[in-house]
Amino acid sequence: MTNWIKMIEEEPRLLFVLMLISVAMLLDLLTGLIAAKLTKQISSKIGINGILRKIASILLLLFFLPVSSLIPFQAGSVLLYAFYLSFLLMELHSILKNYEKMGIKTEVFRTFLQQLFKKNKDK
Repeated sequence: MTNWIKMIEEEPRLLFVLMLISVAMLLDLLTGLIAAKLTKQISSKIGINGILRKIASILLLLFFLPVSSLIPFQAGSVLLYAFYLSFLLMELHSILKNYEKMGIKTEVFRTFLQQLFKKNKDK
């Protein structure tokens, strides 16, 4: 059990990325509620389903903290970063979709993300 606590102490950025994911989840939830209200498609069933999915996601993300310490040679940290960052990108994509439902133009953000990924693929 102390191995994963040691890993967190050595890699405090993991908790920072987890915090960013949590903030993105809250923003996604709020923008989803606003978009549903504006489009008059608000539904308690969809809202509760979304909240339960966010809770399950956070529990899954927390579950992988100690599991990643079982993978040798710091590979667990690298895999956890990749998993967390991909999850953060999915949340950002969901937020952009909510903005589009509200009628806010998101081309600038999408172009920026496309250029960012294109630049990383070229390296």
